[in-house]
Amino acid sequence: MLSLLLTPLALVLVTSSIGSAHYLEHQTGCKLVPPITPGNFKNLTTSNSRTYRVWLPASYASNKKTPLILSYHGANRDISHQVALDKLTDPFFNQDHIVVYLQGNAKDDPERPEHTEWEGAPDCKSDDIKFTSDVLDAVTGELCVDEKRIFATGKSQGGGFVGRLACDPDMSRRIAAFAPVSGAYYIKEVDKESECHPEIVQVPCDAGRANIPIMAFHGGADHTIEYHGDFRSNACLPDVSSWARQWALRDSLIGTPVNSSIAKSENGVAMSYGDGLVTLVYDGDNVGHDWPSTEENADNEGLRLAGFNASTQIMEFFRGRKLPALSSLV
Repeated sequence: MLSLLLTPLALVLVTSSIGSAHYLEHQTGCKLVPPITPGNFKNLTTSNSRTYRVWLPASYASNKKTPLILSYHGANRDISHQVALDKLTDPFFNQDHIVVYLQGNAKDDPERPEHTEWEGAPDCKSDDIKFTSDVLDAVTGELCVDEKRIFATGKSQGGGFVGRLACDPDMSRRIAAFAPVSGAYYIKEVDKESECHPEIVQVPCDAGRANIPIMAFHGGADHTIEYHGDFRSNACLPDVSSWARQWALRDSLIGTPVNSSIAKSENGVAMSYGDGLVTLVYDGDNVGHDWPSTEENADNEGLRLAGFNASTQIMEFFRGRKLPALSSLV
C-alpha cells in the first residue's frame, strides 16, 4: 500500500465516483470547486463499488486545509445509523471537520443478508484497510484536506476496526489519532476458549510509528463486548484495561494511569497515560454497549445515560493531535 505521507514523490492513480482519475503528487483538492455543497452530504462509491458518505461542514473553504474524521458503524448497522449515533455532523459537536462515513460489507450468510461487518471480525473476509485507503485517496484528491489531521472513530465492530487501523503499518502513519467506542477487539489468532485469557492475551499489532494517540470508551454494563474480556464468536476478546495498557507500552508509557472521576456518572473514570496520549474512559457501571451520551440515542434508549457525551470528548481529543513530521515516522 502506498501512503501519501510516506511517498511524496510517488504518483498514485486514483479513480473514484467523486470524479475522474487524479495523480496525487502532493496534489490535493485545495482550490478546486468541491463536488459537495458545504453543509451537506453526498453518497459516493469507490472503483470497487464500496459505498461511503462525505459531509462537508458549512465552514468548508477550498483554500483552507480542513481536518477529516473517518467514522465506522457497528456490525449489522449502516452509514445512516452511524450518522444518527455519533452526531459528528451536528454543529453542536463539530463545525470544522469533514466527516466520512464508510459502509461495511454484508456478510455472506443467506440467513442474515443484512449483517454488515468489518475486517478483523471472525470470518470476515473484507479488505477494509484497502477500502479505507482508497476512500482517503479519493477524498483528499477532491477536497482540501489537512493530511496531518486525519482521524478515525467507530462503534463496536467498527471500533475494533479502528484499533486495527492504529496497528496497521501504513494506516497508522496516515491517521493521526484514533477513538474507538465500545470496541470489539477480536483476536482471531486465539480461537480456542481454553487458550483465551482476556487479562493477559497479547493484542497483535504492527503499528508503523510510535506515540500513537488513542482514546477508547467502554461501559461496565456492556454485555455484548464485555469490559473484562470474553471468548466470543470463536475469538478471544481482551480485557479492555489490558488492551489500553498494551497501547501505553507501545507508546513507551510506563507506570500506572492517572485516574479522574467523571462527574454525573455511575463510577465513571478516565484513565490517562502520558498526559492523555493513551486514554481509556470507563463510561460508568450503568453504560452498556453504547455510544455514551447524556441524551437518548439509538443505543441507550434513554435508559442508560452517561455523564458525558463521547462525541464531545472525541472532538476535543482530535483537535489536539496531528501527525508528526515525516522524519519522525520512519
